[in-house]
Amino acid sequence: MKRIKVIACVLAASLLAGVFAGCSKTTKITTENFIKACEKLKLDEIDIGDDFDNDDIEDGVYAYADEDYIEDYPDDVETFLSDLRLDDVIDVDDITSFAMAVKCTGLDTIEDIREPDDIADVELDGAFAFQMQLSDSGYAEDFMDYVDDMLDLANINTKDLTNKEFFVSKNEGYFRFHIDVAKFAKIVLENDDIMDFVDEVSDADDFEDALNSLTGDVSVSVEINGTNIFVIVGGSVNSKPTVYDSFIKAFGVSNNPAKVPMNNDVVTDTLDELVDDYGRYVFGMTAMVGVTVAATAFQLRI
Repeated sequence: MKRIKVIACVLAASLLAGVFAGCSKTTKITTENFIKACEKLKLDEIDIGDDFDNDDIEDGVYAYADEDYIEDYPDDVETFLSDLRLDDVIDVDDITSFAMAVKCTGLDTIEDIREPDDIADVELDGAFAFQMQLSDSGYAEDFMDYVDDMLDLANINTKDLTNKEFFVSKNEGYFRFHIDVAKFAKIVLENDDIMDFVDEVSDADDFEDALNSLTGDVSVSVEINGTNIFVIVGGSVNSKPTVYDSFIKAFGVSNNPAKVPMNNDVVTDTLDELVDDYGRYVFGMTAMVGVTVAATAFQLRI
């Protein structure tokens, strides 16, 4: 009986330590299973390098590179790594396969934005997912250093993130972040510099009404688990997250980043720094909640 109690105490302590360590469970999905998930989602397959437009993204597309493709076109893969600024982190010879998928409805509502108050008419629901398989499992710490550097470019200090948002160990790590659109809109409205600029170019009252009407969530998860890298970005604005939820389920995402509490302090500080860095250009940030899903799909397209 004493032995059972000791074992129970050890297990309880281990579980508790896991919680305080940041719940290190990460998504691990092979390229083969990623493709099967895309087929279940009824996404259209395209070849690596093919052009695709808004209509394709509305329907949903996926592409993948297997070992043969990587061996035949190493320069293309090297360029792909360079575009992502991963060429100094990952050796192309260690990549065995990778795949991506994207679907987003409502892209036409972004194109109609002409004035600040047009943001109220944005209706988006989408997700972008990416998977990479490596032959070497020793990339976790270097990869998370890369993520740290990318966050630094966005004026986000990982020291300000909670264990639910940023974690790294020898074999795995993640960055997860969630933006509650309504809360983000409130933070924007409380920023005097932004509102002063809006008042110069538009009706501040209309802008305030537009932002107050926004609902939804935008989230991101960047993960590495041994030889597996997985990224999912998406959410919804003024619509139900039907596409996003289907991606979360199909790819078996271990932790839905939309469930991570929004870090108000980080969002506020980042917005303030962007105002200082870019001045009036910060108006573009007010549309961020409306374009994050689509912009990521284009910026990370293969």
